[in-house]
Order: sequence, then C-alpha cells, then structure tokens
Amino acid sequence: MTSYIQQAAIWVKEYKHPFRVIGGLFFVSALIAGIIWALGCEIEPIAFLLGMLSSLFLAAPSVAEFIVPDRKPVRHMTYKELLDFIVTTDANDDWHGVSTSVSSEYFLKEDPRLRLKAKHTDDGVQNEDYREPWANKHPDRHASGYWRELYFDGDFIEKFILVAVDGAKAMIPPPDFKTKKIEPLNYRIAEIFDAINTLDEYIQRSGLELSEHVTKSSKRTR
Repeated sequence: MTSYIQQAAIWVKEYKHPFRVIGGLFFVSALIAGIIWALGCEIEPIAFLLGMLSSLFLAAPSVAEFIVPDRKPVRHMTYKELLDFIVTTDANDDWHGVSTSVSSEYFLKEDPRLRLKAKHTDDGVQNEDYREPWANKHPDRHASGYWRELYFDGDFIEKFILVAVDGAKAMIPPPDFKTKKIEPLNYRIAEIFDAINTLDEYIQRSGLELSEHVTKSSKRTR
C-alpha cells in the first residue's frame, strides 16, 4: 500500500500545474455558486462540493511534496540520480524478473522501462576464468565474471560485474578497489539477481565485507 501511495504522490508532483489549474477552476465555480446561494438560490450542496473539490486539487501537490519531498519520476532523473535511486529500491518489492533462453531481465515495477539485463550468450561474459583470492577459495575454485547491464527505454546506461562462485551457487559483486568493501549500488544489483538467496552467505564465505552504507532489502531482514 505504501508503494502505491508513493507512486500516486510522484504522479501528482509531475502534474502539479494541471492540478492547480483545475483547482483554480473549481474555486472560481465555488465562488460563483456561493454568490448565487447568497442571493437566495438553494444550491448549498453544489457550492460545498465545488469548494471541497477546489481544496482537494489545490492541496494535492503540497501533500504529494510532503510524502515524497526529494523524489522525481524515473524518466526525469539524471545519470547519477538514477544510480542513487536504485540503491534506495527494495530488491524484492520493487523489481520483477522475466527470463528467456537468451537473457534474464529485472524491470522496475514503477517504471518497467528501467531494466537490468543478464545475457546468456558470450556477450554476457566478462571473464570466463575470474581470479581473485575471495572468488577462488570455495570448494569449486573456478569462478567466472558476468556483465549485468542497466537500460532505460532501450538505451544503455551502465554495466556491472557479478562473479559466479562455487559452481555458480552465488553471484557476488567484486569489492571496491580502494575500500576493499562491497559498495551499496553493486550490492543492490547483486541482490536483485539473487534468485536463490545465497548472496549474503557467500559474501561471508568469501571473506568480503559490506560498506557501512549498505542497506539490505526486505527479503534479507525478515
């Protein structure tokens, strides 16, 4: 329910000018009806209804701003805003997956034009023989890197690496080169593709650490 309220609020924010114009028209209509009522014509219910509609449309943008003060529609986000927004999404509640023989995709429920794609072809392979101590320390020592690509409305935005470890029992994002920790955006991408729910277990088994800024989605904290 909260998600629907937020989406409605975002929609109102996008169309706040038409809301205010319609509210203004209802206000003028209510004023005219009030004058007619004052002159002796019994149209009190109509005047009341027009006044309420005026208040509703005029107040809606302010209420929407209160609900989602720093949020804009996905299609209006800049590159950085889009990446920052993905971090705030819930991998379980906000994304939906579909698969074919050639690819797997997760799309944002709010705006399905935002998609993460995994290609099941040679184009999707980043490194067939991925070598890092954390990736090769499992019973099955072979690891492979795969691309995960972000698109909006068919346009390429960014790509990420997930590493299949221990016979592809988990797909782990590499740690940041500088911090040596898994950063929030890379963790969220891995969470979205974590269909068998082994991500956290294998991050621990690999001896990796999460950045202190990482927040886990609902399916991880229940």
